[in-house]
Parts: sequence; C-alpha cells; structure tokens
Amino acid sequence: MRIAVIGVGLIGELHARIFKHNPLCRLVAVCDADAARAEQLAQSLQCRAYSDYRTLLKDEMLDAVSVATPESFRHEPAVAAAGLGLKMLLEKPLGRTLDDVDALIEALGDAGAESAVNFILHAEPRFARMKQIIADGGIGAPVSVSARRVGSRLGIEKYAPWTDLLSSTLIHDIEMTLAVNQAPAERVYAEAVVRACAQYGCHDAVVATIRFTDGAVAIFEASWVLPPTQPEPLDPSFRLIGDGGSVVIEGASHGMKVVGEEGYSQPDLTHWPMLPEGVGGALARSLDIFLARAHANLPPLVGLAEARKAEAVVAAMKRSIKEERPVGMSEFA
Repeated sequence: MRIAVIGVGLIGELHARIFKHNPLCRLVAVCDADAARAEQLAQSLQCRAYSDYRTLLKDEMLDAVSVATPESFRHEPAVAAAGLGLKMLLEKPLGRTLDDVDALIEALGDAGAESAVNFILHAEPRFARMKQIIADGGIGAPVSVSARRVGSRLGIEKYAPWTDLLSSTLIHDIEMTLAVNQAPAERVYAEAVVRACAQYGCHDAVVATIRFTDGAVAIFEASWVLPPTQPEPLDPSFRLIGDGGSVVIEGASHGMKVVGEEGYSQPDLTHWPMLPEGVGGALARSLDIFLARAHANLPPLVGLAEARKAEAVVAAMKRSIKEERPVGMSEFA
C-alpha cells in the first residue's frame, strides 16, 4: 500500500516515521506547506517531498493518505484525497468549529469516502481491554466517568497558537466516554480558566460534565498550567464506575520512575514514546490498525460518525463556557 502524509508538523512527522517502518505500506512522500521541513524529513526517510498537496496527489500513484495538517487546513486536502478514492486517516479534530466538521463530513460523504479518525486511546491496550470488559458486561451498566488529562505549560507553547485544550486534548476522553456509554449525551456544562491562553483566545483549564439520556454522568478535567518540571509530562486518569464494578486507568508511565542527576521523572510510555526501534505507544498502534483494516477493507476503528459525536460535545462545552449555562445536546443535533 503506497501512502503519503500531508502535514508533517509535530504529529504528522510521527505518522511518517511510523509508516516508514510498517511492512503493510510504503511511505512514498511527505507534504508540508513548509517546503524546507518537508524536504528535510523526506531526506531522512528516503521518500519524496512536496509543498503542495495538489501536486502530490497529481504526481503520485497512492493507495492511502494521512492528513495531519492543522485543523484549519484539513478540509481541502481531505476532500481532494477522497475524490481519488484513497483510503484516508484524518487527525482529530476535524475542524475549528462544528460547522467546519459538518462541512467536511458532508463533502467526504458526497465523495463516497470512508475515513478513519485518529483517536488513539482505542489502540491503547488498557482502554481496549476496558472496552471489552464493558461490552462483556463485566462491570454492569456505566454509571459515572471521571477523566483527567493534566499537562504542563509546554502545552500552551506547542498547541495553543493553532488549536485549543478542548479540541486537542480533552476530546480524547470525551470520545472514549461516548464510546463506552452507548446512551446519547443529553446535556453538558463547562467552566474554564483563561489566563496565559488569553492571547490565543482559548482556555488554560476546563472542568466539564456530561449527563446522558440513561442518567449516567461524566466529569472531565484538563489543563495546561503545571510547570514543565512536573514528573509526568501528561498526567491522565480515567475512572469508570458501573453498577456491577469499576475500571481505573492511571498515568502514562506504566509504573516507570526514573531518578537521575536532572531529577525525578515518569516518562510517557503510553502515547508516542520514542523507542530504540522508532515511535511506539498508542499512536503507532493506531496507525498500524488503520493500515491493517484498510488493507483488509474493514471499517475504521473510529469513523466520521463517532468523531462527529465527540466534536458536538466539544462544541457544546465551548458554548456552555461562553454563555455560562448548561447546554442541551439538542442544540447540536
């Protein structure tokens, strides 16, 4: 399977490096508006470089494409790739606003494209096992979820100039919560703290709740405020209580603790750790699953419909913060 990556910034570069080492595909090209960045990466991965996705799609005979551009620039390359019938992996979020998301989904539907959306928690073994336990009735019906995703101020430097805390970070836990509680979300409420992120028009910290139509509830906490010296770069937690048991997933270091001359740390071994053989963790596993399912013509692990549900909850939370009120999901049907 011949594949290219469009958008090789922070996450897209990782996509390219993962595809380079997967035997199910051949990485033939990378593309980025920053031509120098694309050329440098292409040289290191021994593939071709492009600065215009239209030229890439015209010149290369592709079977699949990963679109990892910033969400503000995701629509056009995704629709162009869909028009060629390519298998496609889209980074999340799908757009800056829910209207943008709906426009993209409609355009992809018109093109007959079935696209995967890269919600990597589904590829993380602990969450995959949790989903199986719930599906098998191991803890009964979900009653409540408490999810935390707390990062350092480095998140503001890396992400705030082009995305926001809800869309880039908390959306992972929102989507997973929607996946394990099959009842629709009914109402959300959110509060935010805006300090360092004021210059970017987004939030330093968010606390939010969801109520589901079956009476289940969920509470979420996310922030980019801790100092860079915190031991664990991203401190996540996911606790699900059912009427017959519970599942708790804590941390990203898998219990690893390191003490050295530079201090104490708990390295992130969950999301995309850099290992001797390359990029690992849930991101690598997610891309491996995308390729395997695309190769076998199976539906994606997370598709556009599931992604849209999470994007709608994010939009409702943003409205709740702005208007200082609970927001019914009927406003985003």
